[in-house]
Amino acid sequence: MNKLTDNSDTQKIVQRIVVVIIALGMLSLLIFFVYLTATRSLTSLESVLLLLIFFATGCGASFWIRQKTVENAVRETIKPQARAALRRLSSLYASLSRASIELKSLNDSAASEHLRVVCAKLDAIVTEQINTTEDALEDWKDVVPEDVDELKQKPQPNNVAMGDNERTDSLKSSASP
Repeated sequence: MNKLTDNSDTQKIVQRIVVVIIALGMLSLLIFFVYLTATRSLTSLESVLLLLIFFATGCGASFWIRQKTVENAVRETIKPQARAALRRLSSLYASLSRASIELKSLNDSAASEHLRVVCAKLDAIVTEQINTTEDALEDWKDVVPEDVDELKQKPQPNNVAMGDNERTDSLKSSASP
């Protein structure tokens, strides 16, 4: 996961460097045109070229600023709903983890074979739901990575840490006598 974070950080740095280079290029072009107009009057072709360059620059800068503003607005709008969804997801994960622990203990103490098979099937279903919950947490990491990391660091009930769920088929282990 750190590789992805480093990659996005590198990408942001490269984007900033490109923006600075473009800004410096536009500044030098502006200085050049100011120098030309100060030393002599511009021809109509040079005037049109100057207008086109500044028009294109203005449109590009407006588009880029609008895109960044919309991204930030969307991110800030989604964060409260994402946090609420993460709380519900955390609660669901904890509940399923407790159910899995109870099913495993019931399966270990079950007297009849039929009850063991039923417990194993229920345990397999609960384990699948826990895995789905873990996958949903990873999906939310794109939207609110700080909250997901905080949630994964927080100790869960019954000493079950998020992401530590064994992805095994309970039916196979309990089917053999």
